[in-house]
Amino acid sequence: MVRRTSPLHPNAAPGPGRHRRRVGSERECRRCGAASLDYVLVLGVVFLLGGLSLVLSSKIMVLAYDMICALVSWPFQ
Repeated sequence: MVRRTSPLHPNAAPGPGRHRRRVGSERECRRCGAASLDYVLVLGVVFLLGGLSLVLSSKIMVLAYDMICALVSWPFQ
């Protein structure tokens, strides 16, 4: 009698569209999608803050220049 392994068995040969998994890696496999989502969310926040800093940097420099000019010229008014 030939002994067959169940397709759900961890050491079973992978079928079409299936990948061979190691025993005990089920938790790691579930975490893969969450790790990708973490990268996407972090990059979204970093790019948003970078874009805002580029847009607002010219306004911040103008306001700092105006403040320095007001402080320097104040005694002479």
